[in-house]
Amino acid sequence: MSALALAFGSGGTASAQTKPKAPVSAAPQANPPASSAQSPQANRTSVDLLVPNTNGLAILIDNAIVALSQANVTGNYGVLHDLGSPDFQKLNSPQHLADVFAGLRQQSLNMTPLVLFQPRLLRPAAIDGKGILRITGFYETQPLQVHFNLGFQAVDGAWRLYEIAVWAAQA
Repeated sequence: MSALALAFGSGGTASAQTKPKAPVSAAPQANPPASSAQSPQANRTSVDLLVPNTNGLAILIDNAIVALSQANVTGNYGVLHDLGSPDFQKLNSPQHLADVFAGLRQQSLNMTPLVLFQPRLLRPAAIDGKGILRITGFYETQPLQVHFNLGFQAVDGAWRLYEIAVWAAQA
């Protein structure tokens, strides 16, 4: 496999999400007020979506990574915000996303070239008990690998970003 030199330093994880989960991030995490918390099931359509095939998963992963990369390059997190599910949007304003991903932005990350690589999954993608499609893996690049932990929520028959955590680690 060809090596891809990514210009960024090793560092912590940055993530934006819609609910607390096991610690995978050094970034602050948004928690909804108990009275306004909405179940992921509330936004699901009457037709359940299936886990996408390999190409479909790669597209979801690449789209999330490219959106984050472009947000980091421009400092404009509006598109990343707008690509998210309604639950994600409620809890993560563009400014909050900018704050969460400040560390990656300061490293001058350009993750767009990652689309030339096939993402490797650490476990099969699966839909959890709350209807969230979970995808965890990394891009096998040198000298650093970009790892991701993504969640997608079914909204109007399509998978929309629900959680995103991205970090770099030595290969």
